[in-house]
Amino acid sequence: MPAPAITRHTPARFTAPLQLPGFTPAPAEPIVASSWGIPEPAFRQRIAEDYRARGYAVVHVPGTTPAEADLAALADALGLGPAFSPPQYRGSTHTQGGVSRLTAAADPAHPFQDRAGQNLHCDGTLQHLGQVATTVMICVHPGRSGGQTQLFNAVQAFAELQAADPEAAAQLTHERALVRTSTFVDGLSTAGPAFGRDPAGHLVTRYSLTATDSYHPTAPGRQEHMDRALAALADAAADTSWNRTAFTLAAGQALVLANDKLCHGRTPFTDDPAAPRLLLRGLFTTRPTA
Repeated sequence: MPAPAITRHTPARFTAPLQLPGFTPAPAEPIVASSWGIPEPAFRQRIAEDYRARGYAVVHVPGTTPAEADLAALADALGLGPAFSPPQYRGSTHTQGGVSRLTAAADPAHPFQDRAGQNLHCDGTLQHLGQVATTVMICVHPGRSGGQTQLFNAVQAFAELQAADPEAAAQLTHERALVRTSTFVDGLSTAGPAFGRDPAGHLVTRYSLTATDSYHPTAPGRQEHMDRALAALADAAADTSWNRTAFTLAAGQALVLANDKLCHGRTPFTDDPAAPRLLLRGLFTTRPTA
């Protein structure tokens, strides 16, 4: 797996407790398994441990051309259960059995057809904070060039913001802080906090920076606090930040991602016409328990 194409500087001094103590700018080493069912108990444990400590794990099953059944086998091995299908995707051609096909397509109704880059976001556009805990993406074919995955340790960045500027941080936690709007079904949107805590008290997020996401302060007079919050998170997500890593998934590699901890994005890509870029994606309301 290639190293991030970025230069790292001296680490910033963290002022808040580490939310994901294993997260570093260096990408995680892939865990190489013999099949997508992960028959090796030690490997299932390593995947779950990487997920908990780093916020993600990378799994590699060499020599395979993954299919939807392989994503289900991986999910079962990790105790994730069946994939969650967002209501807006039910009955669509791009998502079947809870598995979405992420590829460039001529169909204008296909929400994943673009070869352009994707800004940082959490999956489950219309779902509430923390509902989609885990995203699994398996690479069937990478792009000819580009298509690098970018991960941002959003919960750590927010913990730092809370410690340094609690007034600004508060603008991201109220019930109208972030409005996310569907790009697939006109007129559908969901408002909620961008950051909050789960029942166990751990920070979770739905922080996203796509074209249809909008942020709203608690009152008009608090806009400057919201501006500070968004600027601080943008700084924390910069290419040279220790809260960011990047890598390119190869064919037969899967990303198991804490979708409510880390935000992800993607650089633009070009296709090989003989084997267009294709990822299979499943969303889950649970976390790996292996």
